[in-house]
Amino acid sequence: MVFIEYESRDTVIHGLSPISKLVWFACIVFLLTLYLEPQPLPVLLILELLVGQMARVPWRKLLARAWWAFALSLAGGYTFSLWVNRPSQFWHVPPDLGCKVLLVLTPPETPVLGYTAITYGGLLWGTAVTLKVFLGVIAASILTYTLPLSDVVYLWSRVLPYRLSFICISGIRFYPVMMEKVEEIIAAARSRGWEISSKNPVKRAREAFPVMFPAAREAMLLAERMALAVEARAFGVSKPTNIRRVEFGVRDLLFILFNLSITVMLAYMWWEYGFGML
Repeated sequence: MVFIEYESRDTVIHGLSPISKLVWFACIVFLLTLYLEPQPLPVLLILELLVGQMARVPWRKLLARAWWAFALSLAGGYTFSLWVNRPSQFWHVPPDLGCKVLLVLTPPETPVLGYTAITYGGLLWGTAVTLKVFLGVIAASILTYTLPLSDVVYLWSRVLPYRLSFICISGIRFYPVMMEKVEEIIAAARSRGWEISSKNPVKRAREAFPVMFPAAREAMLLAERMALAVEARAFGVSKPTNIRRVEFGVRDLLFILFNLSITVMLAYMWWEYGFGML
């Protein structure tokens, strides 16, 4: 999912090869899958902020669009952490410390839910999950902000059918466009005195109708314009030629070596010393 779309800017990160950016993103994703404990995650946050600042990412725009993903990760992470309370779930953290109960919510005999409790290890796991989603959204947003979709289509078309890659990228690309349309519709509705005041979910859904119908209409118009543009360019007649050459220079090599070295070092610390293991 794209929260901020690509912008052509004169930055170091924008000037890198798409392969370099994809390697950086793959390194971030690999490390995020390793860690179940929040201690090493600030290191990844610093790396992402450094790359984001070099790319001049509009942080306010990103937070305005991705706040709901952060809220869902916060709620989901700490909800599922209630079941992290067994000694077998801890490898690096001492089981006695990880299973230390702060508050019992349901006893072991509870139907369906079973034994749930707020534990020290559960809080560590919930914090790690929340931070991992937060870091994943930031990394994906930096990638989409600095990587042209034409390059993504070109790279995907090397391993996937061109039509399939075009469909996937088109769906990703038009999410931020629809987000802007919805924001405009909401702003126009509020200027006419519209607001959602009820706490009842059924009434809130009814009150959202003045926004839902114009948004659905804009989505259909956008799809129609997209279909006409694709048809006008004879899409599908033959595989198009990529007009932008993907070049690889010294900066790309240094950027890849730096990220790979950091990834190897952190993975070694995870394997040898349990850095980031729960």
